Amino acid sequence: MAPIRIGFIGLSATGSWGSSAHLPYLKSSQKYQITALLNSSVASAEAAIAAHGLDPATTKAYGSPADLAADPDIDLVVCSVRVDKHFPLLRPILQSSKSVKAVYCEWPLGGNLAEAEELAALAKSRGIRTLVGLQGRRTPVLQKVKEVIDSGRIGEVLSVNVTGTAYNFGADDWVNLAYVNDKKVGGNMVTIHFSHYFDTVTQAVGQLSSFSSILETKRPTVNLRDKPLSYTPGPSDPPAKVVETISRDTADQILIQGRLASGALISYHLRGGLEFPGAPASVWSIYGSTGEIRVTTASASIHIGGPGQTLQVHDQKTGQVETISIDAEDEWGQKEYPWPSRNVARLYEAFAEEGREHEYADWDEAIVRHRFVDELYWREKKDSGLLPAQYVSDTYGSSLEL
Repeated sequence: MAPIRIGFIGLSATGSWGSSAHLPYLKSSQKYQITALLNSSVASAEAAIAAHGLDPATTKAYGSPADLAADPDIDLVVCSVRVDKHFPLLRPILQSSKSVKAVYCEWPLGGNLAEAEELAALAKSRGIRTLVGLQGRRTPVLQKVKEVIDSGRIGEVLSVNVTGTAYNFGADDWVNLAYVNDKKVGGNMVTIHFSHYFDTVTQAVGQLSSFSSILETKRPTVNLRDKPLSYTPGPSDPPAKVVETISRDTADQILIQGRLASGALISYHLRGGLEFPGAPASVWSIYGSTGEIRVTTASASIHIGGPGQTLQVHDQKTGQVETISIDAEDEWGQKEYPWPSRNVARLYEAFAEEGREHEYADWDEAIVRHRFVDELYWREKKDSGLLPAQYVSDTYGSSLEL
């Protein structure tokens, strides 16, 4: 079978999510072939072709979505750019391309719900298959958690608890990530860190039926440094320095409490900033009637994976705790892919094969996630999730009906 021909948006020469998460698999896969790049200019696309060792004879360079849309030799468009660029880049392609049969867009699909809905409607009207980058649905730890629940080892799920730290969104951050502090851009702790993790959790335990929520910005200013937070200077290296202080209007504290469709209770707290030294970045517990599952991660980005993940199961009857291996067998013939690319590769594999549609999220499912984010923002604005505490009032009891 001929490979699926890809027009890739956002593969830069100097490093990007596209090069770290998508390219390792795509360059080695027999199922896909990159045949065109769309960057901010033709020169930028040509530089990326050279930098990543793509064949300039078979990989076209474009600087506008109209030019990509006119290419008759593209089956699949992959969009891996900042979220506020998704809509203006994909809309003209969805409107006018006569060859594109499918689009893979990173999550979030749009900068807001309205953009996402318009893109999804356009794709549906043109009969275009869709995939959104919620790769946590293919992460091995989720598959193992589902296996344990489905086996009945922990009995009926009674409650679910998640606590996590986002690493970013503390007092300091890298200047290149300044945009995540601007709510109107659409990429922030709510839409990225929280939404990826929460989507992964719901694939194991189901959706919410009712909930209360708090979104707050506890650090309204952030110091932007010229180096990433992970930067550790050597003896002769300069220290990181603050180059700018900006305002933040995105949430750095997210709390969800509610009931799942199954009747189980759930609580989730994600905060900005670094984790406590030596502690896991996230802990996900699923408490059942006969046992409990505990997942810990070294990064709150459970959808990416990485070293430092653990999965343990406690049997309440025997008192035994079993540690379950979550290292998946190498699906790709012993190829070594970097961590960011592994679950993305699993999405590509599922998308290429008929009958595996249930293994990834299409844009209809992306709309559900966007609606959830939209509802969180609505509740934040209305302050509808909380009622005043009456027990601290001198008039306690006068307005209560117990």
